[in-house]
Amino acid sequence: MLGFIRKKIRKHKIKKINIMQCKQQNKFKKFVKDKVAYCGDGLCVFGEPELSYPEKITIGKRCKINNLVYLNARSGITICDDVTLSRGVKLISTGYDLDLFFSQGERIHITDKPIYIGNHCWICADAIILPGVEITGEYVVVAAGAVVTKSIKESRVIVAGNPARVIKKVD
Repeated sequence: MLGFIRKKIRKHKIKKINIMQCKQQNKFKKFVKDKVAYCGDGLCVFGEPELSYPEKITIGKRCKINNLVYLNARSGITICDDVTLSRGVKLISTGYDLDLFFSQGERIHITDKPIYIGNHCWICADAIILPGVEITGEYVVVAAGAVVTKSIKESRVIVAGNPARVIKKVD
């Protein structure tokens, strides 16, 4: 009898946790939808993303944004349909131009270039996408920890490394 009661209590706790997670997910989803310039239907937000310049972010349909995602959209970020941003992904559309820094010293040396992520892309955990990168190919997987510094035009590829490069073409 005691075992039956313990199972019932565990089930109740699991249901309660799931309900709390749904409420929290809806709260973050509403937060993102209210802040960004455009957001398509079917957005899923798991955890709390950090958004800089959210009015310059466009998110397509059925996208997933996981915990600790950082979107710096000073120059704009476009995320197309069916894109997954895994835990800790950073999309940064502003940075420092080293050529300007070395030639001008302490004067302004910031560069701003928009980021574009095409349809059906999966940006894995802790990957970083830097200013001016355009992932125009479909079904691109950016491996965990990759640092993408140049645009990716091929479809159905896996990119990895620092700086990221195509390591595999998938049929």
